[in-house]
Amino acid sequence: MSFVPNDVNNEQLSLFDSFTGLTEREQRVLSKSWAKPFAEIIFPAIDETPFAALYSIKSSRPNTPVNVLVGASVLQQLTNQSDDEINESLLFDIRYQYALHTTSFQEQPLSDRSLGRFRARCNAYYDETGVDLLHDAVMSLL
Repeated sequence: MSFVPNDVNNEQLSLFDSFTGLTEREQRVLSKSWAKPFAEIIFPAIDETPFAALYSIKSSRPNTPVNVLVGASVLQQLTNQSDDEINESLLFDIRYQYALHTTSFQEQPLSDRSLGRFRARCNAYYDETGVDLLHDAVMSLL
């Protein structure tokens, strides 16, 4: 996989964005939930650049957005969910999609193995370099 950054500053809502399909009341409730500050403060602050070292420089299939992987990992720890549970939350809960800026995705970007493979790449990189990319990314959010 090749590294492609997920530019949250140039996101556009899709015509089929699940957020726009919500009623005004549902949008208001969503904007008062934990998902709004996560989406507006935490998610945009995730720096994907250091994670480019985990991916091939050759042209190939693009990576799952790193900020989604890191954001999902943070939410997973905060909610004490397993990989399967966080994946299901992202698939079926608009708050997780809103928080991770995936409401306009035709298909949610995480699969049942995405987080495990991402952690394995981070661990292999740590073993090689002594740099814990995931820990550093989370600490930079504090």
